[in-house]
Amino acid sequence: MADKPTGILELFALHPVAGNLLMLLLIVFGLFGLSKINRQVLPDIDLDIIQISVIWPGASPQDVEENIIKAIEPEVRFIDRVDKVEAAAFEGNADINVTFKEGSDMSKGLADVQSAVARITTFPTDIERPIVNKIVQSDEVCRLEISGPFPEQALKQYARQIRDDLLKRGLSIINVIGSRESEIWVEVPDSALRELRMSLTDVSSRVAQSSLDLPSGSIQSGGRSRQIRSEGLAQNPAEVGEIEIIAMESGETVRLKDVAGIKESFKENAVSHLYKGAPSIGLVIRRGRGIDSIVAQDTVDDYLREIRPTLPPSLVIDQYDVFSEIVRDRIDMLLRNGIGGLLMVLGALYLFLNARIAFWVAAGIPISILAAIGGMQLMGMSLNMISLFAVIMGLGIIVDDAIVVGERTETLHRRGMSADQAALEGMRSMRAPVMAASLTTIAAFFPLLMVGSTLGQIMGNVPWTIILIIIASLAECFLVLPMHLRHALRRMDAKGGPKTGRFHKAFTSFRDNQFHNFLEGVYQRRSSAIVGSICMLILALTMLVTGRVPFEFFPSTEPDIVFANFAFSPGTPRERSEAMVAELERAALLTEDKLTNGKGGLIVHSVGSVATTEGRDIEKKASGDHMGAYFLEFIPSDIRDVRNRDFFAAWELEIDPLAGIEKLVIFERSDGGPPGKDVDIRVFGNDLQSLKSAAIEIRDVLSNIPGPVAVEDNLPWGKQEILLELTPTGRAMGFTTESVAQQVRYAFEGSIAKRFARDEEEVIVRVMLPKKRTYMKSIREFYVMPPQGRLTPITEAVTQESRVGFSQIRRQDGVRQVAVTADVDTQLNTSNEVLALFEREYAPDIMRRHNVQVSFKGRAEEQAEAIVDVRTAALVAFATMYIILAWVFASYRAPFVVLAIIPFAVIGAVLGHYVMGLNMNMLSLQALVGLTGVMINDSIILVSAIRRLLAKGKDMREAVIEGTKDRLRPVCLTTITTVGGLTPLLFETSLQAQFVQPMAATIVFGMLVSPFLVLVFVPSLLGVGNDFVNRRRVSKSAGEPGNAAGAQA
Repeated sequence: MADKPTGILELFALHPVAGNLLMLLLIVFGLFGLSKINRQVLPDIDLDIIQISVIWPGASPQDVEENIIKAIEPEVRFIDRVDKVEAAAFEGNADINVTFKEGSDMSKGLADVQSAVARITTFPTDIERPIVNKIVQSDEVCRLEISGPFPEQALKQYARQIRDDLLKRGLSIINVIGSRESEIWVEVPDSALRELRMSLTDVSSRVAQSSLDLPSGSIQSGGRSRQIRSEGLAQNPAEVGEIEIIAMESGETVRLKDVAGIKESFKENAVSHLYKGAPSIGLVIRRGRGIDSIVAQDTVDDYLREIRPTLPPSLVIDQYDVFSEIVRDRIDMLLRNGIGGLLMVLGALYLFLNARIAFWVAAGIPISILAAIGGMQLMGMSLNMISLFAVIMGLGIIVDDAIVVGERTETLHRRGMSADQAALEGMRSMRAPVMAASLTTIAAFFPLLMVGSTLGQIMGNVPWTIILIIIASLAECFLVLPMHLRHALRRMDAKGGPKTGRFHKAFTSFRDNQFHNFLEGVYQRRSSAIVGSICMLILALTMLVTGRVPFEFFPSTEPDIVFANFAFSPGTPRERSEAMVAELERAALLTEDKLTNGKGGLIVHSVGSVATTEGRDIEKKASGDHMGAYFLEFIPSDIRDVRNRDFFAAWELEIDPLAGIEKLVIFERSDGGPPGKDVDIRVFGNDLQSLKSAAIEIRDVLSNIPGPVAVEDNLPWGKQEILLELTPTGRAMGFTTESVAQQVRYAFEGSIAKRFARDEEEVIVRVMLPKKRTYMKSIREFYVMPPQGRLTPITEAVTQESRVGFSQIRRQDGVRQVAVTADVDTQLNTSNEVLALFEREYAPDIMRRHNVQVSFKGRAEEQAEAIVDVRTAALVAFATMYIILAWVFASYRAPFVVLAIIPFAVIGAVLGHYVMGLNMNMLSLQALVGLTGVMINDSIILVSAIRRLLAKGKDMREAVIEGTKDRLRPVCLTTITTVGGLTPLLFETSLQAQFVQPMAATIVFGMLVSPFLVLVFVPSLLGVGNDFVNRRRVSKSAGEPGNAAGAQA
């Protein structure tokens, strides 16, 4: 007769429908969450960065640094909770990133920075209003490129139409790129200014005053009020040309068109795109918070299908760089391997357990995963590369919990208990050890939430997902599984009781004979078993420390996107950059033809850019007509034979660089993981020349180390600068340095006379000298207007000196810096090895000779911070696990036996990476935590079983051997099912699987080593511990006076 329910667990085990109702509830909850949860590439990342942007037209980087950045830095560096301030001075603008400490109130931070900038009163008078905003990072969905035989203005209209339509359909972030801002240029010759006795500032003021739409009040007429307006806003070159700029004494008026050339143009140094050699405009569609990447992509696809028939046939809308394909590919890959793994799990369970019991044990896997996904959706998490990785890692935990309950229940039933008694007792006997194991696993993962920085936000999905999986698994194996086991055993009884198959007989015979004898031998040589285990651990650690098994920070798969960035010397005409884009395209197509033997089909999309560079760094990059980039998208890496590095090598050979090119860097995009380069060496100092010299030397060093590619620094040479210094005559005439500089800047960069809105964009009317001129000749022949008097040759007011400057200057916390960056080909080296070699062999000499300081930033800095946090988390986890185990075992010593297995998990992890030829990384370490959770689970149950036998009066040898024999089947089941579940993923041939294969190798090989550690090392440790206790007792007894006398007698 079954026991009466005494608690909620017993109630669910014995109730006829409660377990099924809960199971259905968990499934519905999971399916609802699955239908609502967002799918994306990586978790949402909050950047605690406030960005300040200031535009100062025509100013050199040195002037921007001196007058803008140095004014802002002291105001923002000491704001509460500011971590660091990074600044960059470019030609004509400044960019300052204020990074706050993690967890700061960024609304307050934004307000504090805005207030600090507003307090500054020393800015130059002609800067534009500083823009202060918080940086928000969001995933790309895809890109669209719009091109065709249309004027640029028409392409802009089409781009804006598509953008607005997509925004109406629910997409929230769409950026138009490659669309140059329209301007109206008023080019006044120097000779005309002298004749009119006017300066460019005078002409600009006349344009501004004459081109206005102004309200002129209202009048009452016939009982109605009417508004009066004065309309004089000039919106095109013809209207601007009609503006009167001066009235002659003869009564004639001089209009602007009489003395100036007026034309429509575009902003200089503005980014433009080239698609198949023709002008184009791009749209970057990003996923807003709470938006599903795949749903967003489907919205774009549906819209394009609808809109294309309504547009001119010659208008091309090309969609490329579709990020949702990465999400789909990885989800499909994991599902495909998950189904294969589940079938292998079922097969293993059917070998060891009754078919019905095996089915219900296996059913716990999808039920628990669905319930965990429901919890993830409730918490606002998403299905991404990291959380899916955690789901796979959780398979071992789910299987382990269900197996120990199912196996114990079947064992008790075979020993003669009724179905109801076996279900209850199996659940009761495993409740404490499984709960303890689950709590220790949670304790192992939860402190990982202490890892800060961007990496912590990315990897934080792992502990939360694992914790949800553990909770779901506990609910399933204690509230749902016992009822199903009870019904399965009842049906078994109805058919004549448990059947003993050949496999079960063979396994039982092996356990009671060969394995029993093996355990006897191990126990006799328990010290040797422990020493052997320690030797294996030392060997594994040696392989890791010596680099035999390399370590990389974050894994990456071969992307389908590659870039080529180039730069000429500043001042190079835009046409030269456009020609270089054409050369890159020609060489790329020729390379494709050669590598595919004329078949083609390797390159699916390509886009050229002028006045910008490509990449995904959040920091602002330099821009200018002298630089450009080329974007290539290949067919998916899984279906092509040509690897990126092979294409790079062949492409470089085909490229015929144009004369004057200073930089050409080809690299692949890094998809996933924290931002930053593999190698990022920062050089700090005050002297720019010393920084540049050190940077050049570091570039040469890195280029000669195997592995680094795309080596570059961010301190490029700039335009030739002309330094103007006032002469005594100039001062006497009333000139100031600022007044002369302003007039010169207006002459060459233009004075902004007017801004007005036209066709949904801001148009600038710019007054300047004609663009077609010889630069040095023009500056010498330029005239300036003193406060009182007539136009004066500039040579009378100032002296001139030429020098070559830098096109950008970067600073951190008030100190100048330059970054030397590189990607690393992991087939040749790792970033850790490269940086260690540089720090050991080259850095000290470079710092001494150039009088600079060197530090590592980028991913190296993230890694260093993460390692510190992980160490702290490990200490917290160990302490928490000890407290839990001490409570469960009611002992101070017993927890150490269980926890001693933790470092030995490294053996299997290192072995797996070595055998599979993989690098260890941060995901491997996360998987190692999951592996230790399973091993601790098995160890807890083993130690609990041995302690129960000891409590029944057995000696240590008998308890260890009998308890270990009883745990052989569940340990083998856990090992075989976990290994079987992940093996398909380990041998998956798709390149997408490379991201998770280090994790699979850690768990698979770790579980293969686990039976030795659980069934040999732990029993041996218990035996040695018992020996030590006995020796102490004997020593104490021998030390007592009575015993000593007796011994002597």
